[in-house]
Amino acid sequence: MSVGRSAPEPEPAPLAATLFFPLSGDPVGFNHFAAAESILRAEPALERVVFILSNGLHPDPKKPGLEAPPDARREILETAAGSVADPERSTLARQAQLAGDRLRIDAGRIQISTREFGSDRAVRAAETAAALRRERSDAPGAIHWYAGSDLVRRMADPAIFDDDDLTRLARECVFHVLDRAGESAASAAAAVERVRGVRVQLRSAPPRATPAWLAFFLRLSSTQIRRAAAAGDPLEGMLPADAAERIRARALYRAGRAAARLIDPSGAEIAVRSELALDLERLEAEVAARAAQLAVRLDARREAGRPHTLAVLETSAGGLITAALARRSGASRYFRQARFAYDQTAKANLIGAALDGRSAVSEEVVTQLACALRREADTDFAIAESGMAGPPDGRHRSLRSGECWLACATPSGAYTDHIQLHPFATRREHQLQFSLRAITWLGEVLG
Repeated sequence: MSVGRSAPEPEPAPLAATLFFPLSGDPVGFNHFAAAESILRAEPALERVVFILSNGLHPDPKKPGLEAPPDARREILETAAGSVADPERSTLARQAQLAGDRLRIDAGRIQISTREFGSDRAVRAAETAAALRRERSDAPGAIHWYAGSDLVRRMADPAIFDDDDLTRLARECVFHVLDRAGESAASAAAAVERVRGVRVQLRSAPPRATPAWLAFFLRLSSTQIRRAAAAGDPLEGMLPADAAERIRARALYRAGRAAARLIDPSGAEIAVRSELALDLERLEAEVAARAAQLAVRLDARREAGRPHTLAVLETSAGGLITAALARRSGASRYFRQARFAYDQTAKANLIGAALDGRSAVSEEVVTQLACALRREADTDFAIAESGMAGPPDGRHRSLRSGECWLACATPSGAYTDHIQLHPFATRREHQLQFSLRAITWLGEVLG
């Protein structure tokens, strides 16, 4: 693998004031800057961050190599680092500004290392730690190293970290970690000590050091940025605008990482499916299956002389609920009307009153929409959906992407349901998930 030419290494920074942050993800995003920011806030002695760019090869054999060439990843990181603290070009900085806060991390506190680019094999963490120690042989103290809890967990595997590497890392490094949901770094470190007999030095940022607006961006990942690029979604809510434009200009990640290949009877490849494409196909099939089940239930109610007529109002689902129900043969026996109220004016017109600053993505408003639609359509049931399919686009203040309220008006009253999906999933995934939940939940309401 050709990894390109590495840039001159930054001047050695004092160990006690530096957080070394390996970047094995592809590409850099607000999640990486938010993680560094969280640690700088929790550890005032740390004043700068050195991002260490991977050469694209991973020491863990189960991890795939990176898609983008080294020069593209360096260009994106340099561009992102130069503007991450600018509220005009960075959603992360703008959210800080809106919260009356400001980023501690900025271009002056960031250095970039491409030391791995000179190697044509995977570079082990212990090798990098040893090189950093040699360069700073006159600087006492530990190497401050950013680590996800997944890295600590992998330390228990001797196929990834041999005994010498693990001993060196435990001796030389203090690992600053931010736990991922459902994966505790402390429990991972306990497993390393139990399995390997080595105690890893950990330091966790307390939750109070990470405000809500910053914690939001910790939910992002490089995988989600790639999926957004493959879906054609805006990227400015995921990394600085200038860096997002570099990704589009180079047409990076557009095809998506291949997850399946279609082969004709002769053995020739006729199509490739990405992971995103397969996930969307699965969701579409689930929506169709649940719509078929609902159709059977509504038909049975009609034949039994029970309430069965239905109207639908959609906002962020984009017509997918209506399409799933209307494509069924015989849908006219129970499906009476559908409305698509996308903007605030359309919603206010249906309700018959201005929203007066109220969010349409709320239990109150969606209930009013369902009840108003039931009266207008003169049906037994009316279901309304109001959500934010997103994804965050860098223009809007709200960070509520992936949230949706459902309401169903019935002869016996109105019922509601709330959905909160991953905010950085693609827009199409959100729309399909909203539709799937709406159709499934309507079946539950019918009983």
